[in-house]
Amino acid sequence: MWRAPHTTHQTDPMTESETLAYDVVVIGAGPVGENVADRTRAAGLTTAIVESELVGGECSYWACMPSKALLRPVITRADARRVPGVRQAVQGPLDAAAVLAHRDEYASHWKDDGQVRWVEGIGADLHRGHGRLAGPRTVEVTGPDGRRRTLAARHAVAVCTGSRAALPDLPGLAGVRPWTSREATAAQEVPGRLIVVGGEWWPWRWPPPGRPSAPGSPSWSAARAC
Repeated sequence: MWRAPHTTHQTDPMTESETLAYDVVVIGAGPVGENVADRTRAAGLTTAIVESELVGGECSYWACMPSKALLRPVITRADARRVPGVRQAVQGPLDAAAVLAHRDEYASHWKDDGQVRWVEGIGADLHRGHGRLAGPRTVEVTGPDGRRRTLAARHAVAVCTGSRAALPDLPGLAGVRPWTSREATAAQEVPGRLIVVGGEWWPWRWPPPGRPSAPGSPSWSAARAC
């Protein structure tokens, strides 16, 4: 049976606080958090989602979606150049500005209005802010305005926060303003040179549009950090 969240108001000496009770509280609105919320709502459980950035997480804005949008023109051109009768028509560089504009559309211009509507559509409550575990089945959320609220879960708190890039401790690295996946997928211009540190799968998904796409080409260099 569906139950509305129970609300109580408490006065704190430093700031007004609010306590809300749900069946399930989900920290993180990336793909995993969204799926958890979708399933708990389908089961009739009241659900709160806590997100400090964009609803949809890395996949929608800094990983899967924008990287595929960047890759598609490069792969399409490479495939076309293998087809007799077509390769002559696809010589020359890609239109980098058009590729990046296409990427922007796939990333919804880094606005999550559509995914917020999805959260509302399944009947979950979205709480913007930074969430932290404050006790058993208890999450404290600090909103963008500094106000705090407490979310109490009757059944469970699902921690779906994902991870962030860790930069290696290499001499001089900080001074060259290194990119992580976020800077790469949100770049507004094509770099003249690119050095990839590490052989993990992600960097090879991002050949710069308008540049040779194969690792080992003049615009690519790779280094292994142990």
